[in-house]
Amino acid sequence: MKKNLLLTVGFIFFCIMAGATSIYNIQYTNSRGADNSYPSPYLGKQVTVEGIVTAVNFNGEGYFLSEPVSGAWRGIYVLDTEHKPKRGNYLQISGEVAEYFGMTCIRNLNSYRVLDQHRSLPTPVIINTNQLTNPLEAEAYEGVYVRLVNVSVSSIKSKNGKFMVNDGSGPCSVSLGNFGTKTNLPALGTQFLQISGIVTFSYGEYTLNPISSDDLQIQQPVYIQTRSWGSIKSLYK
Repeated sequence: MKKNLLLTVGFIFFCIMAGATSIYNIQYTNSRGADNSYPSPYLGKQVTVEGIVTAVNFNGEGYFLSEPVSGAWRGIYVLDTEHKPKRGNYLQISGEVAEYFGMTCIRNLNSYRVLDQHRSLPTPVIINTNQLTNPLEAEAYEGVYVRLVNVSVSSIKSKNGKFMVNDGSGPCSVSLGNFGTKTNLPALGTQFLQISGIVTFSYGEYTLNPISSDDLQIQQPVYIQTRSWGSIKSLYK
């Protein structure tokens, strides 16, 4: 009986997986498209996708899914205000592939299932700042959970939380507050050990969006305590 039950569960799981399209297949393209936004080859088609929720409440309109092992082309935006998943939920959704201001997304959901409540988040993919400036490279990380390391603020774009950072390979854009959490704008020249977040595309630009203040780790200055000559002499009195 136990063996039959395991076989039944395994068969159901296989059927679920068999009907799913990978995020990678939906996102991967090397065609710029008419508007240079690299549209999905699945544009306008109905798909079923499974993935881990990496970020929620993006501008109050949706959330991001990732394949369990993160990497290029393995994240996607879901335009959905009806459901309220949590980070770490493992979902199976069905809907239409569309372009939202040039960013590939899934919208008009007709199916939504939480397959697991507590999945570990994928490890952020480490990239350099120049990879978010080059359109073809940056497109591969649209919707993906990534991390920049050893960067400094090279310019402030606006008082609304947008600034540029550089690791020496070239500047890229960072935008704060898009996931509903307020974070203070860093000063020009601020150095970060790392900045993590989701890459998005809009208005012709790829941008890294930290999910919370925990995603910005400032490099703390190192202070060297020195002893005055007078203090040293006092030790020998």
